[in-house]
Amino acid sequence: MKTKLIPLAAFLATASAALVFAAAARGPASSQRPVSSGGPMAACPAGTCVGGAGDCAAGECAKDGCITAPGAGAPAAADATPLILSPAAQAALRFQIDEERMARELYQSFGQKWDFQPFRMIPRSEAQHEAVLRQLATRAGMPAPSATAGRFDSEEVQLRFEALLALGLESPDSALRAGAFVEEQDIVDLDTLLAATDSPALKATVTALRTASTHHLRAFVGTLQARGVTYEPKLLKADEFKAIVATAPGARAGHGPGRGAGPGRR
Repeated sequence: MKTKLIPLAAFLATASAALVFAAAARGPASSQRPVSSGGPMAACPAGTCVGGAGDCAAGECAKDGCITAPGAGAPAAADATPLILSPAAQAALRFQIDEERMARELYQSFGQKWDFQPFRMIPRSEAQHEAVLRQLATRAGMPAPSATAGRFDSEEVQLRFEALLALGLESPDSALRAGAFVEEQDIVDLDTLLAATDSPALKATVTALRTASTHHLRAFVGTLQARGVTYEPKLLKADEFKAIVATAPGARAGHGPGRGAGPGRR
């Protein structure tokens, strides 16, 4: 797996500088707690739900619907068909399982401090993504990756987790920026996993998860925009990023920012 620690370091440096400037411009922090928006959860249509901003939990999904893929979600649990993966694909899959769990744990930690809808909704989606990938790893006969909270098999993911956790606990904007960066990184790494395998089952699942990550990225960018903060892409090409977040200001039900623009809870 190609390391991307230099972009992470650059992101941390630019994010910290931007946050200092934003804090000075905004003035003393308000004690206001943002009130979250988002429509009611709708019944999930037929199919396996694997995408969206925390959309698929207990058979429910966000209003914009579900993303379906063969071999993903609930049906995968009952599918014991052996999956043949190359060593490169196995390594990329193990890495991606770590990354999905990292995203969930980061967002759960941020959600305990900052009250924004993405931090309440997206962790459920990340948990499902991790479960889907673990099911595929089991079918491939791979040893189960670690599930210890805060500890990751990949040293790179471990370093990402520690750096982004520290940043995201500094302020609400830093947490939202960290979330957007995590989703950018997730898209890049899912592309690496796609390129590493010829397995139709794995490709179908990873393609669905990649689409979900674009929803998550849009949710974080939209929440930042609602707070008057512009997020610039760090890993994705400008044209691809622009296409992904084009609908951010008018975020769809279940994916958008909270109505409040305050700093969140402490």
